[in-house]
Amino acid sequence: MLKIVIYILTVSTLLGSCELFGGSDENKAGGEVVWTVENQQESLTVSTKPAIDKSHVYFIQDAKLKSYTLQEGNHRWSEQICQQGRTCDYSRTIVQTEDRLFTDQGFNIQAHSKTSGNIIWETDITDDAKEVSGIGSPIMSQDEQYLYAGRKGYVLQVRKNDGEVTQRYPLDRLVPEGVTQGATEPIISPEEDILYVPTSYWDPAGSYPEESSGGNVFAFNSSTKNILWERQITVMVSNPYPDVPGDSLKTSPNIYDAEVQGDLLILLAGSAVIALDRFSGEKIWETVFSDDGFDVGLATNKDGVYIASAGWHATNLDLATGKILWRRDIRYSNTSIPTVQNGRMYFNNSGGGGIWVLDTQSGSIIYHKNTPNYDDDSHDVYISSLGVGEGYMVNVGSQAVYCLRVP
Repeated sequence: MLKIVIYILTVSTLLGSCELFGGSDENKAGGEVVWTVENQQESLTVSTKPAIDKSHVYFIQDAKLKSYTLQEGNHRWSEQICQQGRTCDYSRTIVQTEDRLFTDQGFNIQAHSKTSGNIIWETDITDDAKEVSGIGSPIMSQDEQYLYAGRKGYVLQVRKNDGEVTQRYPLDRLVPEGVTQGATEPIISPEEDILYVPTSYWDPAGSYPEESSGGNVFAFNSSTKNILWERQITVMVSNPYPDVPGDSLKTSPNIYDAEVQGDLLILLAGSAVIALDRFSGEKIWETVFSDDGFDVGLATNKDGVYIASAGWHATNLDLATGKILWRRDIRYSNTSIPTVQNGRMYFNNSGGGGIWVLDTQSGSIIYHKNTPNYDDDSHDVYISSLGVGEGYMVNVGSQAVYCLRVP
């Protein structure tokens, strides 16, 4: 009798908890939800992309960094990373190594153990809110020894071993007087010791729309801080303003995403995709869209450039020329990081558009679904960028974390 009572109490505790809703994927088909973890604080939406490694997944939920087993959805650990009731996804990604996870919280950067979640070090960066606001959600990069994190006005080099700030790269160039630009995604190329820094800025004194905003790219020697080259990004776009003369306008758009691929640096800048020679800064090609604008929807490989726009399209461009190879109407604006692997392009439309999986060769739809409860509750949507790996997709949604089998 005592054993039965203990069993009932144990089951009741598990079912009553919002922390654990594990399951098995034994009979799950591709694209089906394997397990979920319900949000305890539904108002805390998270855009940070989950990280997957060695049958484990790591994600931010309820102001905590959490780890679960990937296949079964069993809880491993949870670690509070900011005040309860606060959103903790300042950065769009979790950077990982063999044994550590790194999160950027804006005012500070943290290193966590992948085994326990415990904080190994925490480095205070600034207490000035102006330095961590107004530049979107930046993305850190890493080489063997260091992290590279963008702020408004500078980029940091932070030693991964102990969190010491070892370099500051100032961004006080190519901007109007009194204007501070922010680094959206510093990218390190360790083979050549080059740090690429795309930026964005807003000039309230500039004439609208030509001079009110802008974006630059800097290439630093990461060891010496010397600038190897710098370039203001400008594009010609069609003129949508009836009170502004001319059919086209020369603009300097904000730059929100960048990737190194071969000898090219690919940029998403306003409504344009631009390829620069990454050793000289020379523009190789640009493709300007009249019906698209971009956020962080960029992925590349040796075969092409893949973009999911804030203007309702997914597009594949030829890497060498920028020629459009295919376009797909994705119905909703995209503000998430795509993943390209195994001939597929994965991304999520956080505005209720659901998870998309496209064939990279043709753009044909392999999978497109929203959460299982979306038809009954349109507020139950996938929110974060989609973590993809080891046969699974993981997303932090408005009401739960979802793990699905790759279709």
